[in-house]
Amino acid sequence: MKPLSRLLLLPLSTLLAVASLGAELGDPAPALDIKEWIKGGPVDIAAGKGKTVHVVEFWATWCGPCRTSIPHLTELQKRFKDKGVVFIGVSNEKSDVVKKFVTKMGDKMDYAVAIDGGKTSEGYMEAFNINGIPHAFVVDKDGRIVWQGHPMAGLDSTLEKVVNGKYDLASAKAEAAKEAAAQEKEMAAQKKLQKLAKLIGEGRDDAETKKLEEELVALDKEQGGLFNGQTFEPADFRKRVAFMPKFQKYQQALMKGEDPATLAALEKELVAGAPKDFDLEGFKTMFRNQMELQKVTPLLETYLEAVSENGDPAKAADALAKIDAAKIQSGMALNQLAWSILTSEEVKKRDLPAALRFAKQANDLAKGEDAAILDTYARALFDNGKTQDAIATQKKAIEKAPEQMKDGLEQSLKNYEAKAK
Repeated sequence: MKPLSRLLLLPLSTLLAVASLGAELGDPAPALDIKEWIKGGPVDIAAGKGKTVHVVEFWATWCGPCRTSIPHLTELQKRFKDKGVVFIGVSNEKSDVVKKFVTKMGDKMDYAVAIDGGKTSEGYMEAFNINGIPHAFVVDKDGRIVWQGHPMAGLDSTLEKVVNGKYDLASAKAEAAKEAAAQEKEMAAQKKLQKLAKLIGEGRDDAETKKLEEELVALDKEQGGLFNGQTFEPADFRKRVAFMPKFQKYQQALMKGEDPATLAALEKELVAGAPKDFDLEGFKTMFRNQMELQKVTPLLETYLEAVSENGDPAKAADALAKIDAAKIQSGMALNQLAWSILTSEEVKKRDLPAALRFAKQANDLAKGEDAAILDTYARALFDNGKTQDAIATQKKAIEKAPEQMKDGLEQSLKNYEAKAK
């Protein structure tokens, strides 16, 4: 389903993030304020000036994307170690939680890990107004922050340029300034949209609403379409504002499990007033996926417990049989199931054929169009010894993937191709 619209009611938290950046690329890197070194270290950025490139990455044990990026960071640390690059993973969690996680990861998390004393996050994350993790910062040999972003989106190529003296900081700063200016404009438009939506919701159709609409139309033309090219149309926006209460009512009815007749009546009302890009069937599919995911999660937890170090093979077999009997029709749920069997640290004996079966079912349901599911399917094929099929599937995943995913997917492809050789 297409997004309902980024032109609809935007969260207040988004608007609060408009504050301009307090730091910029090229600024001196703050010293690391570390409460405790869990693995490796201590690392002193100032002492490494002139000889060491540092990557300071913020993460947490509870963060799924962080766990996904850890093997990639380990690979990069090995790849760039001889070129004077040092990775430091910084968490603000309790020491015992991080110690347990790092011990469990073993060689898969093979770089320095530390507990933040408080000022590290302040000097990096807060200074650049970054709220989400994982997030990495590259500090060059001159002790300057020269890059910041998601560790799976451009970190590889940036390090290559930095260690080889080919990184263009001036261009990076210009691009960052351009992005910041664009973000400021977008946020200004969002504020106007919030205000207009509030007035429309109050039943207003007066000079103030007309003025806001005219300003947004002008911003739309100036920016070549608000928010990823979506065009602002006053009549369409009014329709979306009126649509939201109906949509929320329908969503609540689905969650309560209302009878088919009630749902059918609500759907009829919903479609009658829906924006042109609303896909009811797509939304229902997404909702079913979420419900299936909730259904399979307890079974998956039981299975993972049964195949852990002190597990029970009979219990594992029973859990797997129940999963099969559930006839899950959610590609999202099946993908999570397959990925957990393939990669979870809890699993001491992996049922690779089962993982491949679930991954294939997920890919069939997604009709081969979902990059993340294709990536899991490729991993399942590879782990089952079907290397050439894994390579072909991983190439498809890269074709379907958004830019921010491609670095990690391409690294997996290189691993499969190396194995094939």
